[in-house]
Amino acid sequence: MKIVDIKLQLAEIPLDIPYPSTWNPGNPETKLFISLVEVITDDGIHGYAAACDSSQLLAGIWESHIRPLVIGRDLTEIEAISTGLVNASQYAYRPWIVEIACWDALGKYCKLPIYKMLGGAQDRILAYASTGSLKTVEERLEDMERFISEGFKIMKVRAHHNDPKTDLEIIGKIVEKAAGRIDIAVDANQAWFFTGKKSVAKWDLKRAIRVARELEEMDILWLEEPMHQFDYEGLAELRMSTSLNIAGGEINSHLHQFRDFIKYGCYDIYQTDPTFCGGIHIARKIVGMIEAENKLFSPHTWTHGMGLAVSLQMAGSTSACPFIEYCYDPPYWEYTTRDQMLKEPIKVDPDGYITISQEPGLGIEPDFERLDKYTILRK
Repeated sequence: MKIVDIKLQLAEIPLDIPYPSTWNPGNPETKLFISLVEVITDDGIHGYAAACDSSQLLAGIWESHIRPLVIGRDLTEIEAISTGLVNASQYAYRPWIVEIACWDALGKYCKLPIYKMLGGAQDRILAYASTGSLKTVEERLEDMERFISEGFKIMKVRAHHNDPKTDLEIIGKIVEKAAGRIDIAVDANQAWFFTGKKSVAKWDLKRAIRVARELEEMDILWLEEPMHQFDYEGLAELRMSTSLNIAGGEINSHLHQFRDFIKYGCYDIYQTDPTFCGGIHIARKIVGMIEAENKLFSPHTWTHGMGLAVSLQMAGSTSACPFIEYCYDPPYWEYTTRDQMLKEPIKVDPDGYITISQEPGLGIEPDFERLDKYTILRK
C-alpha cells in the first residue's frame, strides 16, 4: 500500500448559463473549477479527489512540499499525511485534497466505502434542495413546486438583499404557499465577503436578531451564516436570543476553529465541509466534537460532484447527520452542471433521499474524457 506517485490536474469547465451566486454578487460564475488529485500505489490502486478551484498555488508547491510528504508513505499513515498537509496550507489553498484521495485509494484497497470505514451509521440520507441565487417570488415559488414534485422535504433560500425587509417578504410568501408541504431554511451568506462588483449590506448582531425573530414566526427550519465566521461572541449571543436553529461553519477549517464554535455555543447545526476544513481525518474529529455536544452535523456541498461525494461519505459515518445539502437552482445549477466531471451523476430518489454508493472509496469515477478536454495544467 505504498504511495508511489501523485498527480495534479487543473481543469476549468465552462457553464452553459452564467450563475449569479449570492456569495459573489455582481460576478456570475462562468466555469466549474476543478483541482483533481490522483494518488497511485504500488498495488496499482488509483485514488481520486478534487477541490473546487483551479488555483496554481497548489501546483506551485507540488514538487517542493506535496510529493516529498506523500510519496513513499503507506496509505494507512493518514495522521502524518494530514498533519503535513495542514502545515502546507500556509503556502497553498486547501492542499488536504491529497489526503481525501488517499482515503479513496484506501477504501479501494479495503474494498469498502469510506463511510463504513469511519463508522457506517447510515447509508441513506435525506437531501435538501439548496438554492444559491436571488430570484423573484414567482420564480422561487415555481422552484418550490418543482422540488415538492421531485420528493424534496426541505428547500433552502438565500436572504441577501440590502434591505432585510425584501428578504422577509419573499420568504414569507414562500412559507405561505408551501403550506406545510415542504420545510424552508434560510441562508444569509454573512460568514465571509467576496469583493465583488455589487456591494451587499453586512449584518450586525442587531439585524441578525431582528431577522431571526421574524423567521421564528414563520417556523423556518434554520438560519444559516447570519454573521461573520469569526464573530464567536456575536453568534453565541444571537443563538441565545432566538429559538431558531442557527447553522454555519461551512468555510471554516482546522480543529481549533470548531473547538471555539463549540466553546462559545455558536451553532445548533454544524456544516463542516471535509474539502474545506482539513480533509476527512480532520472532519471526522470535528464531527466527534459535534456529537459530544449533542448538536447536528449537515455538511456543506456547494462545490461540485466530487465534493458532494466526499460529504456524503462523512454524513454516512455518523448518526448526527439528519440531512445533507443538494445544490439545485434551475435553470442555472442542475445536477448535470454540478457533476460534469463524473461518469455518473449523484441523484436524489423520488422520496428525497440519496443512497450512498456501496462501491469502494468515494464510490465515484471521474470522467477523464471531459476533464482532459478542459485541462489547463498538469503536474
